[in-house]
Amino acid sequence: MGSGKTTIGTLLARQLAWRFVDLDERIEESAGLPIPQIFERFGEPSFRQIEADQLRAALGRASEHKEGTVLALGGGTYAQPGCPEFLRSAGAAVLWLDSPIEVLLSRCMTMTDRPLFRDEGSFRELYAQRLPSYQLADYRVDSSGEPTQVVAEILRRGIVASGGNQAHLVVEKPLP
Repeated sequence: MGSGKTTIGTLLARQLAWRFVDLDERIEESAGLPIPQIFERFGEPSFRQIEADQLRAALGRASEHKEGTVLALGGGTYAQPGCPEFLRSAGAAVLWLDSPIEVLLSRCMTMTDRPLFRDEGSFRELYAQRLPSYQLADYRVDSSGEPTQVVAEILRRGIVASGGNQAHLVVEKPLP
């Protein structure tokens, strides 16, 4: 939330004529509940299991159908143990949509549907915890600007071409 994963991912997929998949949407569809309710009813460990299952399913589909796919991951996905290695073994190019924490905070302060966003202090703490994971991404792109310009930068740098027919957006956000 706040880094632009859905907006930028959708625009990038459109530019490439690829499929766009939002992992959060897949999680909600499979659980039949919005993410905040999954957290509330079943807790974060159950959410993370659903998330891992849906990540494997999304990658499996892209590979099976040999379709170009831009997959937007939630902020906690890439920070889970083994996820960076899993994506690398799948041949995915991982992009970190990086924005200064102040930009993320300003974008997120009015959103109420994020279970791990309680206040600025907890936001900063979770951000600091996840930052080392995000730094493992293959590429870092500043996402604080206009989304069309961010997409243009991704395309200009040839990032998605190096990842075969899949690009996975990993975002700098401490929220699922």
